[in-house]
Amino acid sequence: MGVRFLGLRKGRQWVRTHRSSKNVFIRVVIGSLDFGVKSLNIMKCLVCDKNYRAIMYMKVFKSTRLQQTTPYTGMDRYPIIFSGCRDYFDGHKNIKILSYGCSTGEEVLTLRQYFPNATIVGAEINPHSLEICRSHSVDDNIKFITSKPSEIKKCGPFDLVFCMAVLQRTPHLVTEKGIKSLKKIYPFEKFEKQVAELDSYVKPEGLLVIHFSQYALTDTKVASNYAVFGSYNQDDYTSAIFDKNSELITEKVTRYSVFKKIEKSH
Repeated sequence: MGVRFLGLRKGRQWVRTHRSSKNVFIRVVIGSLDFGVKSLNIMKCLVCDKNYRAIMYMKVFKSTRLQQTTPYTGMDRYPIIFSGCRDYFDGHKNIKILSYGCSTGEEVLTLRQYFPNATIVGAEINPHSLEICRSHSVDDNIKFITSKPSEIKKCGPFDLVFCMAVLQRTPHLVTEKGIKSLKKIYPFEKFEKQVAELDSYVKPEGLLVIHFSQYALTDTKVASNYAVFGSYNQDDYTSAIFDKNSELITEKVTRYSVFKKIEKSH
């Protein structure tokens, strides 16, 4: 076993040493080895990792609707925002809440603690995450559905729509690499289209919460439908943010997260 490990380590050292070799044949061999290793790793992930399979499936078959690809979540991640929204609806009965991009369901379980009598719908595009959602023990007024307009509209419209850390694409990687334009990765137009869809689910006088996103609702065409509610913002968002041209914003700006839909007179 030790001899095999030693041989593998020497092989890796040889590849690193000769990766920039002037010998064309050696470079071709190393390129082929790299391709083979990457292919094997992909096959291994496809066979062994259900979430990786789900993400690849979404990238291939649901790319037009896919926003964030990382299913990271947790319980009670945004207590200040959740509390503020609860206070806004204090005294209201039978409100409907949409958790858009609910991942594995922890946000929905958290919202039940803040809104004990609400009807709560969790919508998720990742089939593996949705499977985990549906494994939770929940009451009859909680429902998990596939995230597509036809399914969501059956359950709406909603008094309150949460879209938390969804409207972004690999934010940490984008920030680490110092990427200055998202046009090829996650263009503003894709964000704006999704915000317009979310707007269609919100009742007049309802709240739309878009928190931890790479773009701002106030830059979209539906911004005129909303007024900023409270002082809730994403000043603690540590990843890069971008303007409506998909270009990096370098100066510090405050981006608000909670918006009240304006009741328009006819």
